[in-house]
Amino acid sequence: MNLRRKLIIQYVRQFSGFVMVLLICFLVTLAVLGMKLLHEDIEVDLSRLTASDIAFQLIYDGESIRVEKRVEKSVENHRGWLQILDEQGNVIYAYRSPADIPSRYTPGEWMAMVQSKQYHVKHWVVDQLDRKVIVLYGTPAPEEELMSLLQAAESSGSAEATKELQETFLQKKAWYAIYDREGRLLQKWNDPAAAPQLELIEVLEKEEAPAYIMSRYDEKSERMYLVGTRHPVDQPGTADESFDNMMKTMLLQFGLIMIASVVIAGSWYALRVGKPLLHMVTWLEHLAKGNYDEPVGRKGRRVGKTRKGKWKRSFAVFKDMFDALSRLSQTLQMNEQRQKDVERTREEWITGLSHDLKTPLSSIFGYASILESEQYKWEHGEVSQFGRTIREKADYMNGLIEDLTLTYRLKNQALPMMKTEIAAVETIRRITVEMVNDPIASEHQIEFRTSVTSLNAEVDPTYFRRIIINILANAIKHTPAGTLVLVEVSSYGNGGFQVKVKDNGPGMDQDTLANLFERYYRGGHTEENESGTGLGMAIAKQLVLAHEGEIAVESELGYGTTVTLTFGYNRTPANGTQ
Repeated sequence: MNLRRKLIIQYVRQFSGFVMVLLICFLVTLAVLGMKLLHEDIEVDLSRLTASDIAFQLIYDGESIRVEKRVEKSVENHRGWLQILDEQGNVIYAYRSPADIPSRYTPGEWMAMVQSKQYHVKHWVVDQLDRKVIVLYGTPAPEEELMSLLQAAESSGSAEATKELQETFLQKKAWYAIYDREGRLLQKWNDPAAAPQLELIEVLEKEEAPAYIMSRYDEKSERMYLVGTRHPVDQPGTADESFDNMMKTMLLQFGLIMIASVVIAGSWYALRVGKPLLHMVTWLEHLAKGNYDEPVGRKGRRVGKTRKGKWKRSFAVFKDMFDALSRLSQTLQMNEQRQKDVERTREEWITGLSHDLKTPLSSIFGYASILESEQYKWEHGEVSQFGRTIREKADYMNGLIEDLTLTYRLKNQALPMMKTEIAAVETIRRITVEMVNDPIASEHQIEFRTSVTSLNAEVDPTYFRRIIINILANAIKHTPAGTLVLVEVSSYGNGGFQVKVKDNGPGMDQDTLANLFERYYRGGHTEENESGTGLGMAIAKQLVLAHEGEIAVESELGYGTTVTLTFGYNRTPANGTQ
């Protein structure tokens, strides 16, 4: 899974989680608001509840049943009473039931109770746990008594009776109004909203008003009497104000919860995503300063991993990035070390090259000074010997310069290749024979083997010969006397062939093996071998690559060295040093 997909999945997951948290907070707030509204309804007016609301307030204890304490408290505050009936009309629970309330209801008694003018009655049918019950709630209804007092006071006509009537209405928080037959207002008390002219529509609206209203028409006096008491919902400072205050409080709490959720989620997100990014930035700053080690925490452990070595969840999504940074650090460190090695070997090579040039130049200068001196008279043979030595030293210097020129031409791909088809097996055999007869190989054993009798190859004859000679010369030069050098030729792949030069000499260590083809790794000098310049292996590799071939070296201290040359096939990565 690539980094883009990981980031998309992580961000979608985190955003979904954040939305879920907000949704849960919203639902919890709604649930709390609903519970508070329910409790408010229970406290203000129990009759406003629905059957489902009442069902939540019932407590079942085996066969018995009761209501929550808050319901009982509300019933008591409103001077009411509560009963729970089974399907047969038997009272199975009662709270504050008056003596005139039956303990079992027949259909007739039930209708009488529902239509009673002595109580305001509300009932609910609750079907829960496969059991139906009837909840009956009643509160005192003073309208009948007040209506009788009003008619009596009007009949007496005395001012004292009217005053007592008004005091009674005031105590009961009630009002009255008296209209004639045509609906004209004759008298009112404690009802500022009473209309001067009562229309039929107003009579109907008063019946639906949030109040308990009783009306009675007296045919003798042709007057209509209206008596009303306030409904609990219509009490000043109760339901509406309480609901508004509750909504303000809940909205404030919800807003604070949302702000806290956003702050917490933002901090968590910044810590989860920002910490890995800061670690990467710190790592890059270290790389810019040349410090290739990964930054560690205060306790010396890697910041992105646990004690058990596993990636932390916030860092795991950036694992590919950290792996890439780790590889980059290793590559930069290796390149820096390689650059130091190149600089060191360059200095060593320049020192060796200076020595290589200085040695033949010293010989040339010495012999030239001798020949120039007039103190001595040299014979013809001695002069010829001096001249031969000067020429050999000049040839060595010329070969060194030509090798340097060749390496740079190969490096810049400025060397033209004149390829022609040759008999590869026979060509390599002849070169091997020439090396056997060369004085530098007089103390070595050189053998030639082949598994094919004829093999043609398209190469540059001159440079192909140079490759084989350089490899053989290197094997002879860096192995002691008596070493066996074996040259093997075999077919390889589709139309290709391989040349292996093996020796059973002392071998090479890993440092030498890794730098074998570096031009500046080592330099020859004339005391070691006048025919060598120290660039033979570098030139051999560049010429092999110019022929679209491959060169690989296998060596181990004490077990000899094998150089493998491969030509003329579809190239694939080869094992060994190239």
